[in-house]
Amino acid sequence: MADDDQTVIEWGTFEILSIAPEGARVPSQAVSPDGRQTSLLVEGLTARIDGPGHNAVASVLVGGITPKIPPRATWSAMRADFRGHALLTNGARATIQLGLGRGSDSQTLVAPLPCGETEIEIVRTLYSDVEASSPDPENGEVAYGGITISIMVTVTSIGPNSAALVEFDSIDVDLWMR
Repeated sequence: MADDDQTVIEWGTFEILSIAPEGARVPSQAVSPDGRQTSLLVEGLTARIDGPGHNAVASVLVGGITPKIPPRATWSAMRADFRGHALLTNGARATIQLGLGRGSDSQTLVAPLPCGETEIEIVRTLYSDVEASSPDPENGEVAYGGITISIMVTVTSIGPNSAALVEFDSIDVDLWMR
């Protein structure tokens, strides 16, 4: 990270491109004092099956956010921590797909969740290098694009007694400067 105490990143507002189920939302965004991290609180991003009638359910969040990097700083990488919890019983299955990136700098993680009788905490981290565009010839500033963040959860039931609950509640995005 840059040692310059004057390097403060300004974050735009998280813009939702797609969200399901109905009623899910991103109610708040908090930025660290130096601007290097923003935290998004997520409510209602749940995939749930608890009884007969549904064999599969999905929940989705796709959105974007743009940081404004000071001209003297270089953005070299980013990290996102996705947090939530899951409970899968009697053979229920779940798969999560997480995404973080800027165009060609994107990273994706696809992972099945283990089935069990106890609730598990989900903490998954993605890292992505950042490639800058060419500096503006007039002012020397480097232009960076927005960051896309995505979560997709799919749960399936294999029998009348299986139940599944997977919910994500926060995303922390951290920028690394040099």
